[in-house]
Amino acid sequence: MIRLGQATISLERREAFLDGRPLRVGGRAFEILSVLMQADGRIVSKDELITQVWPDTVVEENNLQVQISSLRKLLGEKELIQTVPRRGYRLLKEREPPLPLFHPAAPGPLASEDQQRIDPDSVPVFIVDDDACVRTALSRLLRAEGIVHRIYASAEELLSADLDIGPACLLLDVSLPEATGLELQSTLGRRGLPWPVIFMTGFGTIPMSVQAMKAGAVEFLTKPFNDGQLLDILRTTRQRAAATFEQWQRTQSARQRAALLTPREREVLPLIVEGLSNKHIANRLGTSEITAKVHRKHIMEKMQTRSLVSLVSLYGLISSEPTFGVQSPT
Repeated sequence: MIRLGQATISLERREAFLDGRPLRVGGRAFEILSVLMQADGRIVSKDELITQVWPDTVVEENNLQVQISSLRKLLGEKELIQTVPRRGYRLLKEREPPLPLFHPAAPGPLASEDQQRIDPDSVPVFIVDDDACVRTALSRLLRAEGIVHRIYASAEELLSADLDIGPACLLLDVSLPEATGLELQSTLGRRGLPWPVIFMTGFGTIPMSVQAMKAGAVEFLTKPFNDGQLLDILRTTRQRAAATFEQWQRTQSARQRAALLTPREREVLPLIVEGLSNKHIANRLGTSEITAKVHRKHIMEKMQTRSLVSLVSLYGLISSEPTFGVQSPT
């Protein structure tokens, strides 16, 4: 259930309640509300609303205005649905705080080694396409399958949105109006967002598809494509997105732990991973066995592990970092 003003809404069951009492929301009005909610704060043009709510039907703009007015009364707060002159409508709803991500520049709490697995069915799909008809068709398909998704008309719109939401996958048009799909893929990569990408295009070329796949794209689809084919690809891609994000979280957590190590402990860590005893570590570093033992104890505490096997696993996640390696003794 989602709180909107004084009402609570269930998109899945197409139900609305006010103070526990069911509200009577017409089918068209509910479709409008659904489109606005899934836009997640984005301005939705009048043409896009009409296309999605009244497909294959000629409808006057006045009809849309009547439905919007009805929704405002039902929700109990007229300001919730904002009219943006010459552009369309936007739903101003209260948003839940985003799920925390573990950024190296601003580390959060350390993740548990036994962290909860991510359900692939909870992974959202971000649709980025400048063609309103394509967005509408894809949104309708995913909504029918119960797949959580958001739609964006450009790369800039996606990048200006709140992206700290955890795992996701992208259904991305190659030929966007300003920044291209390939450029957006590159930008997301630089931001460290581990989101698999499915590219779409109406006029794909072999060099373009090769470039996309080399950059890590999961699939390169040429429009129009089969709905069943797309759903199959999305199923495996969302599974990949969940697994990739879990691995990303483990890596971020390991990096945060390693950041607590002193330069000397960073020097000792790979020797422990090699399986050297305290005596051999002391001989290698020219220090006492007791000192080597103390270093081992501190490393195990800071890395939050009790076994060598677990420590080796954590080291494997961070050993490729350019800043991690043998430091000069202090």
